[in-house]
Amino acid sequence: MEAYIYDQMLLSHQMQSHPKEFEGKELSAKEEAKTLEDQNENLEHELQALKENLARNKQQEDASRKRLEELKRENNDLAHRVEDPWQRVKDKQRDPCRLINPLRNKTCKPFDKLLLQLIKSTYVNLDSEGYDDMSVIHKVVKPFTVLEMQDMRDRYILDPLYGTILMALDKIDDWDFNVFSVQAALNGDDHASLPFQEKGGALFVTFYALFWKYDLFKKFNIDEQVALNWVSAVEAGYHGNPYHNSMHAADVLHVTHYILSKGGLIERCQLSDKMILSALFSAAIHDFDHPGINNNFHIKTRSHLATLYNDRSVLENLHVSSVFELIKNPAFNILASLSEDQWREVREVVVEMVLATDMGLHGKYVAMMKTRLQERADFLQKDDKILALAMALKMADISNCGRPQEIYLRWSGKISDEFYQQGDRERNLGLACSPFMDRTQPAIAKGQISFMNYIVIPFFEQISELLPNMRVSVDCAEGNKTYWAQNDDS
Repeated sequence: MEAYIYDQMLLSHQMQSHPKEFEGKELSAKEEAKTLEDQNENLEHELQALKENLARNKQQEDASRKRLEELKRENNDLAHRVEDPWQRVKDKQRDPCRLINPLRNKTCKPFDKLLLQLIKSTYVNLDSEGYDDMSVIHKVVKPFTVLEMQDMRDRYILDPLYGTILMALDKIDDWDFNVFSVQAALNGDDHASLPFQEKGGALFVTFYALFWKYDLFKKFNIDEQVALNWVSAVEAGYHGNPYHNSMHAADVLHVTHYILSKGGLIERCQLSDKMILSALFSAAIHDFDHPGINNNFHIKTRSHLATLYNDRSVLENLHVSSVFELIKNPAFNILASLSEDQWREVREVVVEMVLATDMGLHGKYVAMMKTRLQERADFLQKDDKILALAMALKMADISNCGRPQEIYLRWSGKISDEFYQQGDRERNLGLACSPFMDRTQPAIAKGQISFMNYIVIPFFEQISELLPNMRVSVDCAEGNKTYWAQNDDS
């Protein structure tokens, strides 16, 4: 007791003799306590997010298991019907369209006709001069008059489906257009529903809206039913990957539109309607049939696709060739109304744009653009226009780093999930995990900061030199980089 009393008296004396020292210690202790409280709060938020993610994964696993059982039953039925199991495969090989229809035995998803009427009537109406309800461009959906559309908008603006999509489309010309809200309105969720979007998803809606906004149906006399078949099949051809899914395609489609319009590319390069059609077509299909693993994985594992495409732009070749194989089927041939010359020009642009999204060729395209900018090219020649369009799709493909933070963080979480899944596959095959793909060594912040420093920001600055209005992407990317500098996950 004496020793205790002596220690307390000594401590009291020290506090009176050196008050600032003890005040500093008290302040430091409070700051440490506040830091621990913040860390605890962040961990609770992270725990909640992980629980929600696990619940979504469980839903997706259940849906995938159900689909697997359906395929097994179909396979058993086929085995009973066909004496030679390979006969169907041989028959398919003789089919001029070798790609299996992603919709299986359908040509179009069931769609909400009222929803399509609302979308279509946003850009065209019955009062429009030259409207012809017998035309193939109005084969499926009859638009409202201006007064009818106003009445319908007032009636449905608070509806969780129609109202959400109408308000989202009000922002389709803006940098913060949100495909997540469109996807959730249509399917109730933006994770588990991706492989099974029976009524369509964000890509279906965004494509339909933009093709009417640019009046491409009328300019190229596109059959509306075939267009709906095509976008249904393309959307179904995207897998339920965490990142490379149909929502990503919808997002890239929107950003491509933004670069063309508010970004100023149409005006800067005096783009023709054919090139606008090519750009939107390319954006919609640019990751079609993506398996959720990158080119390097295919090359390391010597996959069939790597062998087929000789290790060069493996996935990009898959995306574009698969879609052109698909449109050999007349039911999906959205380009059927084009003349031979128009078809050839559109295909040339589409192939160049999609192949340019191979990040292995990034340095090559950046160098080409740098040379043309230094030469003060007017970008009015055909080759320069195609280069500019290729750069636009490349930018749209990695644009989430330069989007508003709320949207960016949703995408960064999805890309890290997909990276970790590839890392798991590499580990299971006895291969070294690719950089930033090892979930046992999380480094999202480090990976994102490096990507933005060395790829994104210099690239966006180069695009901004051609299109000053795209400077918004650089500012957003700088802000997102600052976020990770303050929230290191390592």
